[in-house]
Amino acid sequence: MAFPQSVKNQVMRRSGGRCECKRKSHEHSGRCNESGSEYHHVTSAEAGGPDTAKNCEFLCKPCHRGTRSYGNH
Repeated sequence: MAFPQSVKNQVMRRSGGRCECKRKSHEHSGRCNESGSEYHHVTSAEAGGPDTAKNCEFLCKPCHRGTRSYGNH
């Protein structure tokens, strides 16, 4: 599933256009400082995650690729 534009707009405002990743990685240990560009389901749609702002993270490409569910649809 894909997020509707209204959810994308809400998440973009919330994030200020910055990646919302706070996962510990080799790139960062707090909030990522990169610009975001991709919308990520916190709980995948396959696992029943809804297309809501609460279940959406705005991530940069490297952080999105670093998620456990990246590429799993």
